[in-house]
Amino acid sequence: MSCFLWQDTFPLIKNILLLDSEGKRVAVKYYSDDWPTLSAKLAFEKSVFTKTQKTNARTEAEVTMFDDYIVVYKFIQDLHFFVTGGNDENELILATVLQGFFDAVGLLLRNNVDKLTALENLDLILLCLDEIVDGGIVLETEAGVIAGKVASQGTDGSGSLSEQTITQALATAREHLTRSLLK
Repeated sequence: MSCFLWQDTFPLIKNILLLDSEGKRVAVKYYSDDWPTLSAKLAFEKSVFTKTQKTNARTEAEVTMFDDYIVVYKFIQDLHFFVTGGNDENELILATVLQGFFDAVGLLLRNNVDKLTALENLDLILLCLDEIVDGGIVLETEAGVIAGKVASQGTDGSGSLSEQTITQALATAREHLTRSLLK
């Protein structure tokens, strides 16, 4: 019983989205079953993008309510960063998660944050998402810590996925999947 109450006190992230300037996916991670199908997820992404594309969220994060969710977002060049929480979540916590993700990506991409560089380093961005949130629960928001953990995972002998052959990348992905299933 106390575990249930304990879990209810933590802010929960519904999803983290990284979309391009046309609203197409670059990297997304869903942590809830609020969007049970791929088509529901794509429809949500398109709607959120359409609602926010005319705003200028380049210097400060913006907050909006959308379909009973709080969405915090920020743009840089041709990338749009979004963090979604339930309507009862604290916007400041969601904004802190967004800023941590935004800054960690900037550190990992050496401030060359654009769609092409993000796609070339998609492995780092996906690892970054894994370091920030697990199962909807916020693990880390400090960009330096996040980037450091992601960078150290790339130097554990497996190297960056972008530097591996397809066979090596598949083997590494299988290994990571097996490890995460065993946890």
